[in-house]
Amino acid sequence: MRKIVINKNRHYPFPFVPFGLPIRVRKNEDTVVIKQFMFDKSCMFDLKDADQGDVNKLFGFSIGKHHHTSFRFGWRPLLSTNSIEIVAYEYHDGIRQETLPIGTVSLNKWYSYKLIYSAKRQASTYKITKSPSEYSITTHDVKLKKASGWGYTLRPYFGGNEKAPQKIIIYRR
Repeated sequence: MRKIVINKNRHYPFPFVPFGLPIRVRKNEDTVVIKQFMFDKSCMFDLKDADQGDVNKLFGFSIGKHHHTSFRFGWRPLLSTNSIEIVAYEYHDGIRQETLPIGTVSLNKWYSYKLIYSAKRQASTYKITKSPSEYSITTHDVKLKKASGWGYTLRPYFGGNEKAPQKIIIYRR
C-alpha cells in the first residue's frame, strides 16, 4: 500500500515527480490501465465557493506530449453524503469534454478503477468495481486527430485553479 499525500497549498503529491511513465497507445488494441485506491476523511473539504465542484485528478494517460489529449479518472467530495464522486475527465485535441459522473465511493474502502481507451472503437470506458456492485460508463464517441502513439501516464493532481485547502491523503495498492 502506498500513501499519496498532497500537502496544503499544493497541487501535486509530495515528493513531486515531474514526469509520467511512457505509455504506448495502439490503434488496433485497447489501452487498459487498472489501479486500486482508497480515499480517507482528509479528502472531504469545503471550499465555500464555486470551485467546490472542480475536478481533482486521480490517474489516467495522455496521447502525445501534452495532457490536452487525455483520459482520466477524477474525483470530488460530496459533503451531503460524506462520500466521493468519481467522474470521467477528458480532453480531446485540446478541448475539455463534459465531465461525466460515473458513481460514488465510500471513504475508507478499496475500489478498483479501470480505464479503457479503444482507438479502434473510438470510445473510452471507465469502470469502478467493489464486489458485488460495479459502476461503469462509456463516454461519447472519441474522434481524435491523432488517436494513437506515445503518451505518458498522468498522476494525482489537486484541483483546477485551487490548491489543496488541507493535507489530502489517498491510498493506492
